[in-house]
Amino acid sequence: MTGKRFGLLAAIGGVMALVLVACGADPTATPTSAPAAPPPAQATPTPDAVALFQAEWDALIEAAQEEGELTIAFGGGAGRNYRPITDFFSEKFGIDVVIATGGGAAHVDRVLAEQINGRYLVDAMYSGPTPFTARMIPANALIPIADLFIHPEVTDLSLWYKGKHWYSDPPQQFVFAFAASAGPENMGMQYNTDLVSQEDIDAMNSVFDFLDPKWKGKIVSHSPVRGGSSGTYFKAYVHPDIGPEWIDRFLSPELDVLFTEDTRFITDAIAKGKYSMAVAAGGLQDLEALATLGVPVKKLVKEFKEGGSLSSTSSTHNVVVPINQPHPNATKLWINWFLSQEGQTLTHTIVEVLGEPTFRVDVTDWGKTNPLDRRVEGKSYYSFGTNPELVAKRQEAGAYVTAVWDARP
Repeated sequence: MTGKRFGLLAAIGGVMALVLVACGADPTATPTSAPAAPPPAQATPTPDAVALFQAEWDALIEAAQEEGELTIAFGGGAGRNYRPITDFFSEKFGIDVVIATGGGAAHVDRVLAEQINGRYLVDAMYSGPTPFTARMIPANALIPIADLFIHPEVTDLSLWYKGKHWYSDPPQQFVFAFAASAGPENMGMQYNTDLVSQEDIDAMNSVFDFLDPKWKGKIVSHSPVRGGSSGTYFKAYVHPDIGPEWIDRFLSPELDVLFTEDTRFITDAIAKGKYSMAVAAGGLQDLEALATLGVPVKKLVKEFKEGGSLSSTSSTHNVVVPINQPHPNATKLWINWFLSQEGQTLTHTIVEVLGEPTFRVDVTDWGKTNPLDRRVEGKSYYSFGTNPELVAKRQEAGAYVTAVWDARP
């Protein structure tokens, strides 16, 4: 420990000692009628919570700077979307951020293999919740993330939607959901406006309308077992108005959906008119960006009879912290800063394409966030991904989808 860091920590200890002295040594002592002695003429004032936090925060920054590095594994679109955020953090605090990109499931494979061999190389991970809940939590590979929370803007529940922290795992401890897309439950459908007419859209009033035989061979989707759509199938499975029937019919060869793991292929297929629509396909931000350039593509946003939902199934919704982080102080600093008002505001103002509004209620500058994905004041939503009773069925849903998929001829 360096002398500067020791000095900061000693200062914090001295402040806390003063607080203890001011509070008295025996809070249960029997009161007497004798008048209290007057305080010394120039007594040091008791530091308030703000001063105590600032001292702790300054010490944390110094300790993180001594480590000098932070390693984050970004799954899916998070690697592209959040790079400007890590650049800002690096410049602000003087800490190098090493980024690993790729699929969320692949990152989980790697980290679990490393942990088995006693290697701990990753500080934080971003992905959809399924790989975390299905594999990392059972392997005791994650820490309860709230153990790291120290920033008042993070710990104050009144600053979060509905006055609580949101989690995507059944124990409500490990997979912190900091954002969610809001809107009608349209299964993420996006379409080519040259191939799907306004008359077609007007006739759609339910997700079951995607199953009309007229769309046979005209739909492209992510693979249900190894793609960016597991969250959509989970919602379908537990939704009271959708259920396994929709999954059975969507995966049936009779509908002739093209399934792929290639997000770029899906984007090109819709933009170039090779397929009419994409359903149950995540991470299509590039397709939304093409719409602003005049490409005949559009995201379906229409009230369906299945109601509205908050979706926290994207890689840009959830963060976890593995055990034994190589840079624990930098990790703690990152988590608290990223979830603070400044960090969450920046995710909506300096990121080019981001459609996942934060759960923070004190973020008022939505910047580049897609207006269609923002929560509507006073509107009720299903929140399947953060309801602990429903989240507990995530593995059950995954097993059901896999069984239906494997049974295909």
